[in-house]
Amino acid sequence: MQNFVHNITNFFTPKATNIIKTKNECGESRYIELSRESTHERRDNLDILLTKSKQLLSFVMNGPIDLGESRQLIQLIEKIQQSMYKNDDTTHLFREFEQFENKFKISSKSVMNLSDIHWG
Repeated sequence: MQNFVHNITNFFTPKATNIIKTKNECGESRYIELSRESTHERRDNLDILLTKSKQLLSFVMNGPIDLGESRQLIQLIEKIQQSMYKNDDTTHLFREFEQFENKFKISSKSVMNLSDIHWG
């Protein structure tokens, strides 16, 4: 009975909705709407950031290696792991990751904006 009441209240309780503004590889703005429970959102975001940071480290290690920059990326991964057990602000971690990603993947990103192409 308690489970039934809980399900009914969850149905009528509005869920947290986030709208994320991002840019695709061509620089075009995109809006993504996410509907999630806010209690799990922080942990999920950090899990995604951790996975992306590890993938970026793997990408960096396959190219010409700059030990100083790879150490900084490893330190970022450690900060993300530590932040999973804290309740602090994580926006600086996402900014730091974006800086690393822009620095390391600049040569592999598309620079052509497809909306500028005139077909016809």
